Amino acid sequence: MHEPEIHRVNSVVSPPSVGFFASNSALYWLTLALLNSPYENGQTTFLTQPLGTAAPQRLIDVMPGIVFQADGDTGWSMRYLSAGCHPLTGYQPEELLSPDYPASYNTITHVADLPRVLAKIQQAVNLGQAYEVEYRIHTRSGEEKWVWEKGSPTVNSQGQINGIEGFITDITPLKQSEAALRQAEQALKAREDLLELVLDSIPQSLFWKDSQGRYLGCNQAFATAMGLSSPADIVGSTDTALPRLNAEEAAYRAARDRLVMTEGVADLRAIEPQTYPNGHQGWIDCSRLPMRDADGTVIGVLCTFEDVTAQIASQQTLKRREQTLATLAEIQRLLLAWQWDWQGPSILAIFAALGELVGASRVYYYELQGSQGEPQFLRQRIEWSAPGIGSTAGDPRFQTLPLEPFSDWHAQLRQQQTINQLESDFSDLQRQLLGGPPSNVKSILLLPLTLQNRLQGVMGFSNCIAPHPWAEADIDLLQVVTADLALALGRRHTELSLKQAELKYRSMFENAVEGMFQSTPEGQYLTVNSMLARLYGYESPQDLMQTLTNINQQLYVQPGRRQEFTELIQAGGAVLGFESEVYRKDGAIIWIAESARAIYDDRNTLIGYEGTVEDITDRKRGEAAILRRDRLLQGVAEASQCLLTTADMHQAIPQVLARLGDAATADRAYVYTHHPQSITGEPAMTLRYEWTTPATAPGIDQPHWQDQSYRALGLERWHTLLQQGQSICALTRHMPSAEQEVLLRDGILSILMVPIFIDAHLWGYIGFDACQQEWEWSASDESILVAVAASLGGALKRQQTEAQMCYQVYHDALTGLPNRTFFDQHLPQAIARTSQNEQMLAVIFLDLDHFKTINDTLSHAVGDLLLQQVTQRISAALRVEDIVARWGGDEFTLILPNLTTASDAAKVARRIADQLTPPFLLQNHELHVTASLGIALFPQDGQDMTTLLQNADAAMYRAKQQGRNNYQFYTQSLSTEAAQRLKLETYLHHALSRDEFVLYYQPQVNVVTGVVVQMEALLRWQHPTLGLVAPNQFIPLAEENGLIVPIGEWVMRTACTQVMAWHRTGMPLVNLAVNLSARQLQHPNLVNVVTAVLNETGLPPTYLELEITETAAMADMAASIERLRDLRQLGVKISMDDFGTGYSCLSHLKQFPLDGIKIDRAFVKDLPHSSVDQAMVNAIIAMAKGLSLNLVAEGVETAEQTLCLYELGCTEMQGYLFGYPQPAAKAAPFLQASHGQKWRVT
Repeated sequence: MHEPEIHRVNSVVSPPSVGFFASNSALYWLTLALLNSPYENGQTTFLTQPLGTAAPQRLIDVMPGIVFQADGDTGWSMRYLSAGCHPLTGYQPEELLSPDYPASYNTITHVADLPRVLAKIQQAVNLGQAYEVEYRIHTRSGEEKWVWEKGSPTVNSQGQINGIEGFITDITPLKQSEAALRQAEQALKAREDLLELVLDSIPQSLFWKDSQGRYLGCNQAFATAMGLSSPADIVGSTDTALPRLNAEEAAYRAARDRLVMTEGVADLRAIEPQTYPNGHQGWIDCSRLPMRDADGTVIGVLCTFEDVTAQIASQQTLKRREQTLATLAEIQRLLLAWQWDWQGPSILAIFAALGELVGASRVYYYELQGSQGEPQFLRQRIEWSAPGIGSTAGDPRFQTLPLEPFSDWHAQLRQQQTINQLESDFSDLQRQLLGGPPSNVKSILLLPLTLQNRLQGVMGFSNCIAPHPWAEADIDLLQVVTADLALALGRRHTELSLKQAELKYRSMFENAVEGMFQSTPEGQYLTVNSMLARLYGYESPQDLMQTLTNINQQLYVQPGRRQEFTELIQAGGAVLGFESEVYRKDGAIIWIAESARAIYDDRNTLIGYEGTVEDITDRKRGEAAILRRDRLLQGVAEASQCLLTTADMHQAIPQVLARLGDAATADRAYVYTHHPQSITGEPAMTLRYEWTTPATAPGIDQPHWQDQSYRALGLERWHTLLQQGQSICALTRHMPSAEQEVLLRDGILSILMVPIFIDAHLWGYIGFDACQQEWEWSASDESILVAVAASLGGALKRQQTEAQMCYQVYHDALTGLPNRTFFDQHLPQAIARTSQNEQMLAVIFLDLDHFKTINDTLSHAVGDLLLQQVTQRISAALRVEDIVARWGGDEFTLILPNLTTASDAAKVARRIADQLTPPFLLQNHELHVTASLGIALFPQDGQDMTTLLQNADAAMYRAKQQGRNNYQFYTQSLSTEAAQRLKLETYLHHALSRDEFVLYYQPQVNVVTGVVVQMEALLRWQHPTLGLVAPNQFIPLAEENGLIVPIGEWVMRTACTQVMAWHRTGMPLVNLAVNLSARQLQHPNLVNVVTAVLNETGLPPTYLELEITETAAMADMAASIERLRDLRQLGVKISMDDFGTGYSCLSHLKQFPLDGIKIDRAFVKDLPHSSVDQAMVNAIIAMAKGLSLNLVAEGVETAEQTLCLYELGCTEMQGYLFGYPQPAAKAAPFLQASHGQKWRVT
């Protein structure tokens, strides 16, 4: 044996059972003897002898197992295996013993068992003992077998262990038997568990006992019922040991169990008492069956039971209910037989039955009596007393009772409340009257007896034995009987009243205002009154009865109504308000309502009918009119809802006509439109919408209702009436002959037409036709149709308005072109289509050159006319599929789809330029307009709308930079410029917070005195990497993004602070000029900001001058004027900067509250050599003097310009000649008194 390095967990080995070796015991013990007994000399065993030399060898070879001998190496390698090796393993012994053979005994031993086997052998060897071990082997065929091995160590002549020897035998059948036994035990356990589960799941209690009455077991339901936690707790106990059974119950159950075991007969469905832990009494349904052994001998008892307390209670309740119902039935019979004698046998029997039913000692009825205005009291009408209970019927004290002692009870009874009290609840006076003899009341129940919700009397029930309250079930029962008694009393009162009324009947019959009759079941009048004769048109009752001999055939318009009338009476005994149409004697039809009842004789045989007849013709006509109006109103509501919820009038109007036509029971409903006749232009009509009933032929396809003038049809009257807002409603036969001819052509018997107006314009008319029979349309029909016409006109108006609004949403109001919204929706769609078609698309940004100059100079009205004509010319240059939209102001955007090359877009751009070349003649002005166009192409210049528009805009700006009046395609460099602009804007957002702005100052000089009259603050941006950024680079950006407002405030505050700082050093206080941007001027908080700056810095308001441009002032002229006036009220001066370069006119200029104007450098530059500039400057100077405005010329750089301005009358100037803009530190010398003397003009 080898592989000693394998180590496995040992398992406990049990020797084979004796039964396994029963058939081989002789061989087994012989083998043991051979293995363990000394051979001859006592020093060796049989196996130590040479093989084949001993006689027992043959016996070993035929043994059913392996005799083996193994060496003492670490693996206990086999050196001998008997012939039994082959039957057991499938290997020959020499195969497993040969070192050259791939298999050995150890290798066929199961790899999981080998370590355990080796450990077992080693343990036995170490102790010098024999060993036994079971393990698995694999045979040559691959079969797995279990074997049992027993061996012991062998020793040499020196007494040293040199190996082991022993016996191996097959125990596979034993192992299989053991496995089968375990499976059987597990199955048995599972069945036992299942049985226990089933028993515990049974809702009934179950137990079984032995013949001595000791419990053998039970289910959980029984254990729980007996107060035990588990069925195991009951085993071995007897009934006396169960906590839930008292001694009497335990003895009773034990006796019943013994009886079943003794007689050997089952005891089924026995009802036994059961006392619950709460002391309540219950019942169980118990079944006991004898248990027998295989011989039939009774060995115990099996019992099942379940709680049937609820069932027993239900049965008792049912029995009582049956008794109660029988009593009630008897009471009903007695009430019917009662002859109103309070002491008669019927009423006494009723009270006796009630007392016995509810166990009362005394039953009585007291009637409430007393005349109006007198005290009421109770009079005893009847009393029943139970045997042994004294009666109060003959006691004068109880014949009448005053109400005073029972006022609280009386109040409750009047509220139809029940009195259910014990004697202990009585008041002292009540106890005195009722508690003592002969009454002796222990508890009382009083029930109100009412007729027509008025208290008539009291039903009383007294218990004179024990003071217990009355049960709710008894109260409910007695209330029913009291109600029945009240009905009987009411019936008695009714009969008395009927007898009295009978005397009056005849007089009422003859003088009634309604028709009254008696008739036979067959339909012949027996008696009628005069009113019925007049109602039916007969001269007298006799005339009616002699003429109208068969009601069924002669009276009813629908003969079947008489049969319905009689069937209803026979089914219900009477009929009320049965309405029918009947014939009068003259043949006229009227509506009547009959109320009648059947008359039976003593044998319950029908002998006739009697009743009243009312003429309801007027009411029925009114109801029909109301019903028709309701139908029409419902139709109007549905039509209005349809008009409100359906946007498309082509769908809504047919639905409206269908609802109205059906509601009005018209044969045709229609809508005609009013319009000029297509050829002559005369007023005409066309049938546009129509609804008809299935029986009416449509007229909408008839040519005589399409585009027909009113005059041609002879319907001028219609046109006149409809135009005046009047309806047309008439029977056709009453209309003029020309109109009859037109209408009868389509079988129209009557018409109703109502005009439809939109605002004050006749749009058409809506109408109803009756074609199957004449119908007189009512004023109600007309009023409802007028309302529908108004709703229809409103809906049409709303549709027109919505269409106009929708148009306005997507179109420019001035030019009629698509607007920006329209463009934004269609460009992505065009891009998607172009992408699918793999074509090219162009987006063009078009801006009119110098349009603002024209618009502001010649007025906005001229500008608007120019835009309209420009729009027409641009549209004329486009292809059908191209789109042009007004982007805003003088900017337009275009979409050019389906392009093949970029040159296709260029062709369109050139056509536009060509179209704009001819001058525009507007209000005696000849205007020349050009355009700058930027073109971006999809897909190369952008994949989306935003990118294409940005790039087209960039290309348009390049076109303007190239001198305008041209087009430019987008290039990548344009994006670079845009990126630089974006970068600059980003830096600008942080410039103020990073203190990158600085102020420069430039003097304004009076050339007559040489004095610096004012310093202008000029903004500069000193960026850390870009250096000094020019104002024309960042000021427009700040204006555009709104940063100019906080920047401007900083400029004003910093400049004012600097002027005051110069003044504090001893320099004279100088005027300060600060530029005000358009954004600042329009800011609503401007005046507050200026006020705060002046207050903070201390600069007097008169020393601050704010310079505005013409363009800024004109952006919102009214607001600008208001803010400038507010500033002037502060004391601040206002001047107009760059005067002459803006677009304001003199009429506007005079409205601004100005203190001065500045002549723009554009007029000064060529002034010495330009007569035009001199004339314009001269005009400005004259205007300033005329308006008393201070005047400053800017941009003065030469002495010639100075002299020329001086000679024209301008004495205050600003420019490089007098000083370049300088930082504050370098600008201070400008303020020295002697500094300006060199500038004086002498």
